[in-house]
Amino acid sequence: MTTKTSNIPFSANDLTTWLKHLEQLHPNVIELGLKRITEVGKRLNLINFDAKVITVAGTNGKGTTCAYLEKILIDAGFKVGVYSSPHIHRYNERLRINFRELDDQRHCEAFAVIEKARLDISLSYFEYATLACLYLLQQQQCDYILLEVGLGGRLDATNMVESDISVVTTIGIDHIDWLGSDREVIGFEKAGVFRSNKPAICGELDVPQSIIDHAAAISSQLKLASRDFSFEVLDDNTWAWNGKQTLSPIKQTLMPMQNASTALAVIEALSIDIAPEKLISSIENASLVGRLQALAGYHCDFYIDVAHNPQSAEYLASQLKRLKEAKEGDCKVHGVVGMLSDKDMTATLSAINLHISEYSFVDLNCYRGASAELLLEAYKKSLNNDHTVTCYKNVISAVDKVVKNSDASDIVIVFGSFHTVSDILTH
Repeated sequence: MTTKTSNIPFSANDLTTWLKHLEQLHPNVIELGLKRITEVGKRLNLINFDAKVITVAGTNGKGTTCAYLEKILIDAGFKVGVYSSPHIHRYNERLRINFRELDDQRHCEAFAVIEKARLDISLSYFEYATLACLYLLQQQQCDYILLEVGLGGRLDATNMVESDISVVTTIGIDHIDWLGSDREVIGFEKAGVFRSNKPAICGELDVPQSIIDHAAAISSQLKLASRDFSFEVLDDNTWAWNGKQTLSPIKQTLMPMQNASTALAVIEALSIDIAPEKLISSIENASLVGRLQALAGYHCDFYIDVAHNPQSAEYLASQLKRLKEAKEGDCKVHGVVGMLSDKDMTATLSAINLHISEYSFVDLNCYRGASAELLLEAYKKSLNNDHTVTCYKNVISAVDKVVKNSDASDIVIVFGSFHTVSDILTH
């Protein structure tokens, strides 16, 4: 039954109208802080859950770490809810229950509940969406809930929830205006999801001291990559994981081994008895939309990836190198790039330039979107900037032209932002 609410000037059954309403509620698109959302969360009993809650923070790798955990836990027979952001194609992607999205009606009902409970409290889009998805998760009676942090950790809306295990995937430089440009400062913000006397898993290989110090200060049970668990490449196709047990061989996929390793450390901390062969199978078969995702229907190899900062671009570069080496004969890699203007475009392109043959820069027509000309200026300041570069008004026209001029042996990679990938999937 749809919840009635009297203070909205539209039908409560239209998700598109609800989302427009959310965009207009708060003066700032991003506003870190827990006071307002926690007050509403307490009114709806959204702080503590009967399910085991795993909160995942980090500069990169949050989505794939959640995807690995989701696959492992569901394959083991548990009911799993995942809250993630941003969505790529449609809002409903932000919430999954055993891989399935909920329909528009459920989300509308949740929005009506939040609207009634918030009274005169102004909420940002992300805060409103977080509360609504938490409300829906509360109704689903999951065994495990995975919460992907939106921005930072300490002051992120998801940190309102009391978690059972906290995770930091990687630490890189991103969101400088909000988190700073120092890894120690960023590490402290990410470690803000840790809880006293509860497990905390850090998958960063070069861990900032601030993470170790904060965990010690609040008596978190910190497990570190390369100290308490690790992964190693065995050959071009396989790798191994070492914790209290060793899992080997695991087939390499296009998803990061580092994030798979972190997910396995979380499973170990949960003390779930899952057979090694089942763990390996789940890791090998996990996937996530927009993370080096291959798209069919093209005469050449065509991939999309949400890489949008130097750290994620470095990983994308390593995988492009693997893909190119696996081919016989000549292979060009065509990069179609659209980015947000507040990202470090120069450093991101520097990280991947050596593995791109030619570039197509596109206007990103969204809030904070960079123009192709702005990308070109950033590229001129990057390392190894001797590519053929063409600018386009949108990603679709660029892809059409690039694919038409590509050989069957070539690789086309579209990357730079969730918005860029969304445009391709919508098309």
